[in-house]
This record gives sequence, C-alpha cells and structure tokens, in this order.
Amino acid sequence: ERFRHYGSDVVQVPVQSIAISPAGAQTVFQGLTLQLAATVKDGNNNILTGRTISWTTSNPAIATVSSTGVVTGAALGNAQITVECEGVTSSVSVTVLPRPVASVGLSPNPGTVKMGSQLQLTLDLKDSDGNQLTTTGRSVVWDSSNKPVATVQDGVVTGITPGNATITVTVDGKPASVVVTVTP
Repeated sequence: ERFRHYGSDVVQVPVQSIAISPAGAQTVFQGLTLQLAATVKDGNNNILTGRTISWTTSNPAIATVSSTGVVTGAALGNAQITVECEGVTSSVSVTVLPRPVASVGLSPNPGTVKMGSQLQLTLDLKDSDGNQLTTTGRSVVWDSSNKPVATVQDGVVTGITPGNATITVTVDGKPASVVVTVTP
C-alpha cells in the first residue's frame, strides 16, 4: 500500500532508508566503470518505486557518477558516492585503482652499455585490452643478476665492468627482463 487516504487527500509514504548495492566499500579501475543501484524503502521496509533519486560524488577529479549510478574512475584515490531521495541519503566509499598490468615490456632488448656509462631502459606496460599504462600507484622493483657488472636504479643501468647482467623489472608482480652487455 503506497498511499494512505485521508478523505480526499493522498499522502505519499515517506522514504525511510536507501540501500546502495553492491554494499560496502567498492573499487573501480581507472578509466573503467562500476554500476551502483539504489533501493528506496519506507518505514515498514517496503520497496518504494517511482521516487526521484540523485547521485553525487565528493571528488569528481577522482570518480564521477552519472544520474543512473554509473561510477567512472577518473584518477587514483578515494571518493564518497552519495545517493539522495527526499532528504534521506546513503553513501559508499569508492577507491580508484590502477588498471591491472597484463604485460610488461623492456627495451632495448638486448642492451649494450660502455663501462662507466649509463643506459636508460624503457618500460612498456599494457592492460589486457592492450591499452598503455603508467607506473603511477604501482609497485616497481628493479634488479640486476650481476651487480659487479651492472647496477640498475629506476630503469637506468650503469656499466661497472665488462660482462653480462640480466636486468629484471617486476611491476605489480609481473616480471620482465633484458640481458645487458657491458663493453670496455
């Protein structure tokens, strides 16, 4: 029973609560979307339909939300998404994460550097759709298999003594490596 009748006046049952689904804190990948839905209920826990609801975001630079509850991850960080109906509100926390790395490439492969010189390696990160990714917000670990021959820091290889070293980078748990030859 949606309406109570008082003589000739029709009074709408007031909104008591709004539930957002999926419930709880949510994550969305940068550049991708997440669909939220709102269920409006009265004081007897009956679902109310046909009510006007509005969605807002606490930080549109991090996550935007459409009038139908579609959240889009804009930048890495956190935002509160709030739904409102007739003065009753409900919120959910959304964390925008970097899209998962599907492939890691390193170039040049193989690499060559003179003793006492440096070689800048180029990192090529892609997601499962082949989109280019950045290292922002990711774990990036560089290592050299033969530190007396070559060291590496932030992708810059320094040739120490002639020989070969395998330079490995691991991005969010995904490895890639190149063999670097140090020449006299």
